[in-house]
Amino acid sequence: MEETSEVAGAAAMGIASDSRWMLPNGFDSLDLPPHERLLPDSVAQVSYPQFSLRPGLEVYTFEARVRAPVDLTYEVLSGEPYLWLALNFSGRNLYVHDGGLEGAILPTSSHFAMLRDPSSTFHYGPGHHVTSGMAVTPERLSEMLQGQRPNRTIAAFLDGTFDPFIASAAPTAAMRTIAEQIASNPYRGVMETLYLEGKAFEMLAEYMSAFCEDAVPAPSGRARRLALAARDILMADPAHPPRIEEVAAQVGLSQRRLNEVFREVFGASPLQCLVRWRLDLAHQWLGRGDLSVKQVAHRLGYAHASNFSLAFTRRFGHPPTGAPEPADPAG
Repeated sequence: MEETSEVAGAAAMGIASDSRWMLPNGFDSLDLPPHERLLPDSVAQVSYPQFSLRPGLEVYTFEARVRAPVDLTYEVLSGEPYLWLALNFSGRNLYVHDGGLEGAILPTSSHFAMLRDPSSTFHYGPGHHVTSGMAVTPERLSEMLQGQRPNRTIAAFLDGTFDPFIASAAPTAAMRTIAEQIASNPYRGVMETLYLEGKAFEMLAEYMSAFCEDAVPAPSGRARRLALAARDILMADPAHPPRIEEVAAQVGLSQRRLNEVFREVFGASPLQCLVRWRLDLAHQWLGRGDLSVKQVAHRLGYAHASNFSLAFTRRFGHPPTGAPEPADPAG
């Protein structure tokens, strides 16, 4: 299997994964020593550049000239759920996902998947297979959406309460254009990263609009600007946020209209959003590993770490963990 330099970098950012191949007779690449595990050219030539844009976000192009049937298995190593979007230009194959999902990938088809289990196997027959797509984790998607929840489907993915699924449909013209631009991007280096990250945003918007039946019309530009300005005011000092009526006055809205704008843009009231954003910030701080749970609780204005722990557990489904508590100088 041919690998590009982008694959090596994918483990540092992007979504780290591992792959293996298996022939119909049961011969597995894992049966070979590590230095001999490349897929033989007599079976297939594969190019799979993965462009790791940020931790938890990558776009890719997969191209394989398959000469003999082969199964390719990919396993996500992080253990995180992920959203997978793809457009298959050519080639026909079958997929089996660990979570019990299976189906066909047909020529000129688009796919939208929310997956929780780490492993997926693709059964390739002889032919020319070309696919472009992207994958993103809930944490990275939440950051890209700037805290907004455009519909119930995406909200469930961000919360981890979704049921895994894979949906397929004929691609729109916009989907095809975006996938083609990913496959043939004209840049290298920093400009390549900027260009492909822009394409990732475009792909998300187009696929979410096409595949999420509960998608709602986008709020007006003015509503979004006011909501984002109010969010910045609320989060300027997370430990001592201003009163909602004060925020409304600062952005020139009544408190009632501010509530309406927040529901249009973020899908929740200002107070609900504030709780969510503070806990998301806590999750980021604790993920760095240099702050204790008590320190994070204090930075967010919680009088008692136990109250913070309870709120954190409700939000993420597990209690917070952080660095050990610093020693008490008086002790």
